[in-house]
Amino acid sequence: MLLQNFTVETTTMDPYMNPCSEPDHYKITERFWLCVVAGISVSTVSIVFNTFIFFVFVGNKQHRRSPNLYLLFLSLFDVFIAFAYIAVMSVRVLINFTSSVFLKSIWVHYMIPMLTVSHIGITSSTFLICFASIERYCITVNNFLVPHLQKHRPILTFIAIMCGVISKGTIVKEVDIQLNPECSGELNYWKVIPSELVMNHPHFNQYWRFYFRNIFTVLAPFFILFFVNCLLLYRLQEHVKKSKFGDQDKQNVKEKKARIRATTKSVVIIVCTYLMSNLLSVVITIWEYIDSASIFSPDWIAFYVLSVDVISISTIIASSARLPIYAYFQPLLRREMHRCLDNWCCCISSKQKKLSLLDELQVPRTQLISTPDGESPSITSKIEFV
Repeated sequence: MLLQNFTVETTTMDPYMNPCSEPDHYKITERFWLCVVAGISVSTVSIVFNTFIFFVFVGNKQHRRSPNLYLLFLSLFDVFIAFAYIAVMSVRVLINFTSSVFLKSIWVHYMIPMLTVSHIGITSSTFLICFASIERYCITVNNFLVPHLQKHRPILTFIAIMCGVISKGTIVKEVDIQLNPECSGELNYWKVIPSELVMNHPHFNQYWRFYFRNIFTVLAPFFILFFVNCLLLYRLQEHVKKSKFGDQDKQNVKEKKARIRATTKSVVIIVCTYLMSNLLSVVITIWEYIDSASIFSPDWIAFYVLSVDVISISTIIASSARLPIYAYFQPLLRREMHRCLDNWCCCISSKQKKLSLLDELQVPRTQLISTPDGESPSITSKIEFV
């Protein structure tokens, strides 16, 4: 959807033939509050939350050997997506809002590769969620595929990443920066346009970019996750009903079932946030299939432009909501997060205490490790070797 936004900008600016110094002011106030103020705030939260999730998962070998491997890579891609949103979308709107030639001169140099990486991350994250939900459903129903899914989990993770690389990697060749010599040194000296690959190959534009990419990366994952999520919800309700009459089960069996239900609930909610954040994207995509001319008409172009911005920020909101979901629905993971935070805080506070004690003593470090013969080391020597 980020790529569609650049196409919209081109189509809305051409009829007006903006002078060299005039930015694109179309719905700029609404887009500033949406993409810059709200977008940067939500993206910052997403970067902090998902960086923390990544370190929690990567620091424990059990997570890397469990279905949390999908969530580990999901958190990593979420960090990249949030950072790319600020660098590409927020900065672009900020350029038009402030008419900054300096910002645009920097932005055009990194925009195309950053845009490509963000799209690869979004698609890879989608398929990681698909594989995680499918494995979770198989575990819930004790399907015969569970051992195979567990054994080939790293391969499936690689496949999810390659789905993003293959389907979205060509974006780097689909967008180009056009230079206008008449506007040298001014804001509209650079212009984002479709590349020659898109303009000179209509079949590539139609079948690859429109049909394959929309079906493979938007429609198919959405309806697959919707179907699997409905099955998970149905099975989850059955487990809840059975647990009410399962008092005779052993305590360890009941605890294991409770952990499975907690993990299943978190996957269900994650899928629900994905479905909600991509619902508008599916509506727009289907609309383009049915009547692409009407959506770019003067009556609907404003809705389309703002919808694309809403779709982009909805992806960031969904990614920033994953940490609260994990912490709320998985007690064991919540305690692990608390321990991780405690260890970080204790590590920082202990270092600060060491530095403060050394400053108060005002004794050279070489003197701290020398103690008289026959005497026990002082508290200062213990600080040196902790």
